Amino acid sequence: MRGALLDRDGVLLLLDEEALYRKALELGAYGAGKERALALLARVVRRVNEAVRTLSVRTLEEEEALFQTLAEEVARELRAPLSKLRGLRYYHFMRPAPGALDLLQSLKARGLKVGVLSNTLPSLKESLVHHGLGEYVDRFYASCALGLAKPDPKAFLLALQDLALPPPEVLYLDDDPENVRVARTLGLRAEVYVPGQPMSLGG
Repeated sequence: MRGALLDRDGVLLLLDEEALYRKALELGAYGAGKERALALLARVVRRVNEAVRTLSVRTLEEEEALFQTLAEEVARELRAPLSKLRGLRYYHFMRPAPGALDLLQSLKARGLKVGVLSNTLPSLKESLVHHGLGEYVDRFYASCALGLAKPDPKAFLLALQDLALPPPEVLYLDDDPENVRVARTLGLRAEVYVPGQPMSLGG
């Protein structure tokens, strides 16, 4: 085994619902109330998921424009200062998954080339750097930047081509069984991964 390709959401990062709730409390205090703030933040999450699903945000600049627009809308509707929203990104409301750091350190200690393939916005690298995990990853493959999303086999093949590794030499970990199934059909050593659960990395 010479490389590892990992999913991000559900493997390395998880939604931080507590952080989202705290932000709703902060924004709601300007008069609109917590429930209205939570509803608006939920709408933002849906807008972000839609951008990921449609691959409509292809660059970091387009992502910056999206979040600027969302921040202005939320600030206006909640009558909150724009400064409380400017610069926020979806990954500020995520947290490292249990065992994520240990997993990455273990892979790097084995001398493996590590890539992350995720259905997400272009700021995949920035999201992992923000949470202290980026230094253990060699290559970053965001669906929006690739123009392809899992489980499309071409997304996996593009990552493998860039890693310059044959499928049988690459371990693939994902929390989505469908992505694991597709990876296996391509010849990767793919496993469904549960954060924090002990697993053997094999030979």
